[in-house]
Amino acid sequence: MSKKKNTLKDLDEFLKQQAASLVQPTPLSEKVVETEPKAVTRSATKVSPDEVEEETISTETILRDLSELSAQEGPAFRKKFYDLIVRSLEALHTTTPEDKMLINTALYLKSGSAWKETIRAYWRDKA
Repeated sequence: MSKKKNTLKDLDEFLKQQAASLVQPTPLSEKVVETEPKAVTRSATKVSPDEVEEETISTETILRDLSELSAQEGPAFRKKFYDLIVRSLEALHTTTPEDKMLINTALYLKSGSAWKETIRAYWRDKA
């Protein structure tokens, strides 16, 4: 009898292996300089439509904002980032198999050991 494969676990191992082969992480013992988290430059006040048009949305501005948010949030950022991935893919009118795999991967990373039930519940609610 053949053993059933866990494709998400295989994907996770593959991604870790690829990440390790591309960039060697610096050991924590080498990170001695502590920096204070950056303050978020955006205010919570209402912005006029004229001010919104000044800053265009681009991948660079999104990346900068995500970096600032990760510095502010710390370890809690990852789960919020996974939610952001899922919500942004849900906003698309059509989904591809790749989108569904990315949603499953984000749910897997967010859920930890309860990933099977989380993914089942997510797709059950979408049906």
